[in-house]
Amino acid sequence: MNNQEKCVMIIDEQLPIGLVANTAAILGVTLGKLYPEGIGEDIYDSTGNKHLGIVNFPIPILKTNKEQLQTIRESISQQSEQDVTIIDFSDVAQITNSYEQYRQTLESIAPEKLAYFGICLKGKKKLINKVAGSLPLYR
Repeated sequence: MNNQEKCVMIIDEQLPIGLVANTAAILGVTLGKLYPEGIGEDIYDSTGNKHLGIVNFPIPILKTNKEQLQTIRESISQQSEQDVTIIDFSDVAQITNSYEQYRQTLESIAPEKLAYFGICLKGKKKLINKVAGSLPLYR
């Protein structure tokens, strides 16, 4: 990732801690699938123990309320230029029992009815800063 790009995760601050961790993990797995070059090579410590490569760019985890999360998701997706990859995780995933049911439910629901648990944005730093630059870190 170059210095003109940025990656952030934004998670609903009202979620219980277990769901926050689950949301971040799911977003991270999808991010790794989309950008495998963002994973560093395996490293060996001084005793020869192998440490698998981890992400090689920062991913701050930010927080906001569910309404603002929805607004950010809509705002980014309506940008005329597709300079940002959007990965989202919503309540639909929690109410379905299989990926096929998730797909079918998502295909039939109006976007404004989704309650996002979190989103991950990767792309042009200027655009990401515009929508997420004032959000606090999740602590």
